Parts: sequence; C-alpha cells; structure tokens
Amino acid sequence: MKTIPMEDIPNSTPPSPMSADSQKRLLAYSTAASLGAFFAGQNAEAAVVRAPGLAPYPVVILPQPVGSTNGTYLNLSIEGGSITNFLLNIAPDLLSHPTNKFGSQLVDLIGFVPDTNNPAVNNGQVLTPLRSDGTTNGYCVAFLGGSIIGNNANITAPSYQPRLALSYNYGGYPWVNYAWNAAPGFPSEFIGFKFTSSVDGQTHFGYMDFQISFVTASIDYITPEGTTNTATKQIVKSVVINDCRYETTPNADITVPVLFKITNFANEADKVTIDFSPNSTDNFDASTFVIETSPTLGPSAHWTADPNVFYLSQETLPTSTKPAIYEAQTVRIAGATTQYWRIKKM
Repeated sequence: MKTIPMEDIPNSTPPSPMSADSQKRLLAYSTAASLGAFFAGQNAEAAVVRAPGLAPYPVVILPQPVGSTNGTYLNLSIEGGSITNFLLNIAPDLLSHPTNKFGSQLVDLIGFVPDTNNPAVNNGQVLTPLRSDGTTNGYCVAFLGGSIIGNNANITAPSYQPRLALSYNYGGYPWVNYAWNAAPGFPSEFIGFKFTSSVDGQTHFGYMDFQISFVTASIDYITPEGTTNTATKQIVKSVVINDCRYETTPNADITVPVLFKITNFANEADKVTIDFSPNSTDNFDASTFVIETSPTLGPSAHWTADPNVFYLSQETLPTSTKPAIYEAQTVRIAGATTQYWRIKKM
C-alpha cells in the first residue's frame, strides 16, 4: 500500500479538520483559484463518533502501477483495536496484461471472517440498500443522504460481492452509482456497514465516505491471435476514505448525513458562480440554503451570510435517479485577497 497527501491529488475534495467540540460536519471543496473554498454543513449526532482506527483522514490508497500482477490490500480496523473488520482490495490492472483482451479491474470491501469454519461470524459486514422494487442489489450500492442504516427491512448484505467499483475493457463501465450519474468517475459515496466492537463485543452500525476515481489510459495488448492492438481503457486512479463514523450505542441506527457536492465553480471577473447538488434525491427548496463567506479558515474564520449573493435558485428538479442542481451567484468582496464560501441548509 502507498499513501500520498490529499493535496497532491488533482481535483480532490478533502473534508476540513473537525475540532472536538464541533457541532458541524464540514465537507470542503477547494479549487485552483485563490478565491474558492466551499463547505456544506451537517449537524453531528451525539452518539456518532469518527472511527479512530482509520485516522488521520483522508486515507488515500493507490493501486499498483499499470501492468503489475499484484493487488493492493489494506486491513481496516474501525476502532483501531485487535480486531480486523474489513479488507479493502484493489485488484491488479488486468486490462493491461498482454494477452488479456477482456480484462477488468475491481475494488472490493470485504468483511473479515475470523473463523472460516463458521462464516456466519463476521468482524465486519458491508451493507447495501434494497432496490426500489424490494430486491437485493448484486453489488454494494451507496446510501443516499438521509438514509437510515440499521436493523430495518430496507438494508441488506450485497447478494454478490461487496464491490465498490468496477472497470471493464468493454461495456458501459467504469461503474457509476446511479444517484451521481451527472458526475464523472465514481464520486464520494456513503457505504454502510456493521461490525463487531473490540470494546463491548456487540454489533454497531456505521458508514464510510468513499471517493473512487478512474483515469483514462491507452494500453497495448496482444489478442489471442497474436495481433497487437491499442485500446483506451479506464483504470483505478485512487481510492480515498474521506470519513468513517459509527454509532457508539450497540445495535442503534445511524443516519447518513445530507451533504452537498460542488458540481461547478466559475470564478469570473464580474461574478462567482457556484453550482451544487445534494447526495440525495430530496427536493429541497432553494430558500432553505444560505451562502456564507469568510476571509479565513480555521479558528480565525468569521462566517457571515454573503451580502453580495444576488441569485440563488434551483436549476433542475430531482428524479428517482438524479439529484437536483442548485446555483448561487455572488460578487467577490472588494479588495479581498482571499475569500471562502460555505453552503448551509437551514
């Protein structure tokens, strides 16, 4: 496994640091411009804690180099104790193997089974929502914001593999979650899970905020007939765990936070345009959002409602497969060398 700082990855979306007494969960989106950091606020739940075993965040996992026959494996211990809860596996890039015409690359989050003679006992178990028709999902599908993970009829284990991402040399892949099909690659997703605590030995529910990205590569391969061809394919670039939280009360439900993804940012001479979407298909009224601004970040930040916002509207309605898009337009504060914005929902 190899990890690199989040700021070294272009177009990344790291979460901002949280103080111990913070009452808000902030998701940051930084742009290349000096005037452009955005935050979406979410109230923290009292019994929900950040998984210490995976800290510090973000956790960045890179696959092996193109053409390697080795996979990348990372053991995840939610609490950081003696129990291994999950194995994160990034398969080798089989797309580039010389004689593999229809290779694939996948990312799996596998619950650890301590006793192979008793597979019913799991240290960790990935969970997925049911389809709208009540059937199970073949792969692990992300939870939308506002979903409840716990002992309820809408939650199940994946019926096939706990697969987070999949890239084929053919077909409509890489696999993209239906709720984010307006964005390229595999954006930030909330994956549900339950695990056996190393502290109390009981079951706890939680979620991981994943971001999986792909990169296009032109790779030579040799067909079984011996002909050399070049194909443009998608391979895994990185797997990032932005956050991981769990409910400290045994067997208690946990709610996936509603966050907002910045889908477009335009820093023009006469205005700043911010397009954003929730990680849910709820139809929020645009009047429930407030655009705040501050000249600094961290302890010295002073957030106030941006007085220069002159346009805030819902641009598209949500559907069953796509979130709504909202747009805000504002004017930079005169003379400001650095300015930051965040999006709050009332």
